[in-house]
Amino acid sequence: MYTLLMILAFVVSLLLIGVVLLQPGKGDAASGIGAIGGQFGSMMGMRRAADFIIKTTIVLATVLLVLSYAVNKFFLPSSGSEQRPRVEGAEAPTDVPAPTSPAAPAQK
Repeated sequence: MYTLLMILAFVVSLLLIGVVLLQPGKGDAASGIGAIGGQFGSMMGMRRAADFIIKTTIVLATVLLVLSYAVNKFFLPSSGSEQRPRVEGAEAPTDVPAPTSPAAPAQK
């Protein structure tokens, strides 16, 4: 299930990148990415194409947000969970050597 959600999040993120790149800038309402933006404009009209791209961006961003939340909520350990030792059954060291100071440089 984790792998499926991660693959789905990856695909949604790639689609989101593509849709964001299709959006026209503030100055060039018709261009987008060269001919691709023009194709949307001639197919549905410029205003409807811009509305469709904006709504698609919002939907894809929401889906990516929900997927990210689901993966973090259900598949990552919670911060309050008990941490197990890295080496099972190992005793904590009781005899720790005292730190040694480095030898002082010789005075000339």
